[in-house]
Amino acid sequence: MVGRAPIAAARSFELCSRRQNDNGMSDPKKPFDAADALTSPAHPVPGRRRLLRGGLAAGPVVMTLVSRPVLGGGGGGGGRGGFGLCTTPSGFVSANASTAGRGVSCEGHTYEYWKKASSSQWPSPYKPGTKFNDVFKTPTYAPYNGKTLEDVLGFGSSPPNNVARACVAALLNAQDGLTPPLGVSAVKDIWSEYITKGYYSPQSGAHWSPDEIIAYLATTTPV
Repeated sequence: MVGRAPIAAARSFELCSRRQNDNGMSDPKKPFDAADALTSPAHPVPGRRRLLRGGLAAGPVVMTLVSRPVLGGGGGGGGRGGFGLCTTPSGFVSANASTAGRGVSCEGHTYEYWKKASSSQWPSPYKPGTKFNDVFKTPTYAPYNGKTLEDVLGFGSSPPNNVARACVAALLNAQDGLTPPLGVSAVKDIWSEYITKGYYSPQSGAHWSPDEIIAYLATTTPV
């Protein structure tokens, strides 16, 4: 029994030696685990191991959220509760990474929402039966004579119908106070200039096509 003690000690020493190199450093074949270090005798708290691993895993997620653009295009949502950051048309022209934080909260609804909404949900004085040309009358667009706001909301996706339905939704959002940077008169101006010139100019030198007009108006709806 006494003779076995030196043998056991020698085997223990041999096992420890195999895990170290000649300089006393950890075996390079075993990857270093920072979480394991926290569970060593010097750090006997298991919770720290879990915290470290969880923190390292969460790092990229935090960076992703921080780097998201401020003026992402909305329009996917159809109900209240969501909000995005929006700005004026001229502000949208120069929107880039340096403008982060300059937008204000908007809670506008898409045209799909207004198309399905009941009359009681529409902001006064507008109603589903209100004539389009009674609202957007500078100039009067003859092909829409007799068409109601509700009719226009159901139009197709080609110009000028898609611009018209987006403008109707923007009008209702503005009247309902959901888009502070974009008022009712500004929405009417967008339609008036577009239907007259074929484009909308938010500022000197900028000419928005139908797709660009719709892209801007989409930023006023929930993201």
